[in-house]
Amino acid sequence: MESKFVNLNGVRFNFGEGAANGPRLAFLPGFPRYWTEYEPLIRELEPHYHVFALSMRGQGRSEWAPPYTISSYIADTTAFLREVVGPSAFGLAHSAGAWFGLAAANDFPEFFKGFISIDQPLDPEDHLIAHGKDTSAVKEMLDAMRSAADVDQLQARLTELRAPDDMSAEELREEAVHLSHIDPETFAPWSEGLENWICVPELQRWPGKYRAPILFLDGDPNQGSMLSAKAVSYNLSHYPWAKRVELKGLDHVMGLRSDPLRAVVEIRRFFDGLARQSGCTGGH
Repeated sequence: MESKFVNLNGVRFNFGEGAANGPRLAFLPGFPRYWTEYEPLIRELEPHYHVFALSMRGQGRSEWAPPYTISSYIADTTAFLREVVGPSAFGLAHSAGAWFGLAAANDFPEFFKGFISIDQPLDPEDHLIAHGKDTSAVKEMLDAMRSAADVDQLQARLTELRAPDDMSAEELREEAVHLSHIDPETFAPWSEGLENWICVPELQRWPGKYRAPILFLDGDPNQGSMLSAKAVSYNLSHYPWAKRVELKGLDHVMGLRSDPLRAVVEIRRFFDGLARQSGCTGGH
């Protein structure tokens, strides 16, 4: 994958683009993640597709540029799909990335000829249930990020916030490195009230104009998936033509950033089946 930059909506975005090895595939990371964190997944997909992977504003090497609102993320995703990826691509998104991709497709269904949503409850209310309305931990993390001058200081502040048995030193270091590449202010809207941030009209319009094939690729509720029975019912009621696969034993992250092979099997089965039906071999 080649790391590239593009100016969209007045913001400089970093994205990865692979070789044109097959149909175009746009990958949208979860929040707050950046595309390079998903390199194990991308390495498995790149030989078979023309992969484009975006880091949202404030994350990774994309410009740290508020506002960090749901409407801004959707507008940025729309611009990326229109100006960089092009129409009739495959869409693949993890967690909140599915919000942004499908919300863009609400109004511009030509963006995708098939879409996979990975472990994402589309109903904002299900996120409130999963995360709770108490934002004190988010506020503490935000304060730690704002006050830390470097990764070492951030790790020390995170250590103070975590229970002794909550995370190992290695895990705390990984979290500190991850958070050091994110604008602290991306967490400010969440810290001020998750419901105020995500309970917005843009996330309550499913399916809009989108009618292309869709797969909900979900983890195991007993292992940390965010998809409760209620969330599954909501997703399928709004996309009644969708397929759904649950991968037992996998949590919300689905191994995408470490060992993605089980997810890749389902991703390729779905997209390659659509490609065979359309006779697609790549290109715009």
